[in-house]
Amino acid sequence: MLSEALMVSAPGKVILHGEHAVVHGKVALAVALNLRTFLRLQPHNGGKVGLNLPNIGIKQTWDVASLQRLDTSFLGGPRRIWN
Repeated sequence: MLSEALMVSAPGKVILHGEHAVVHGKVALAVALNLRTFLRLQPHNGGKVGLNLPNIGIKQTWDVASLQRLDTSFLGGPRRIWN
């Protein structure tokens, strides 16, 4: 479990040519933008996990116990995300 907050980010991108071609193993031309997406993971008490997307007005909270019961067989085997 996290003992402190963790922040990660990734640049935005635009695919200029070949967006669907990559599905068929072909080349695409993509460029990074001066925009970023940020994710902050922060520990909380109470056994909950939350999602907050303030720019689009979404805020949702789930119980970790209910998420652990989800079917994850599509991930290629049994996995536990939380300890």
